[in-house]
Amino acid sequence: MPTVVFDASELGPAVSAEAGAGRLIDACDDARAPVVFSCRDARCGTCRVEVVEGEQHLEPPGRGELDLLERLGAPPRLRLACQAVLRAGPGLVRLRGVIGRGG
Repeated sequence: MPTVVFDASELGPAVSAEAGAGRLIDACDDARAPVVFSCRDARCGTCRVEVVEGEQHLEPPGRGELDLLERLGAPPRLRLACQAVLRAGPGLVRLRGVIGRGG
């Protein structure tokens, strides 16, 4: 089980959670992570997170996620929490929520 650490932000304090393989959005919900969500469907970009550490514990982004991140001009370390998928197995993923729209 990977440990997911969400750095503190304007939205709230740092939190961490043990997460099974699956969508990052579920770990965010379970941990009450300081990450903003709106559409939850890779249309708005509100849930962008910077992968500070542990990118290897995430599946590569799918086409929908890549398309939106490209349209936003997002740097490579950004992912959409509603679309990113955690891989099974031990490890640490550290994330920082990105506030505001655009890249």
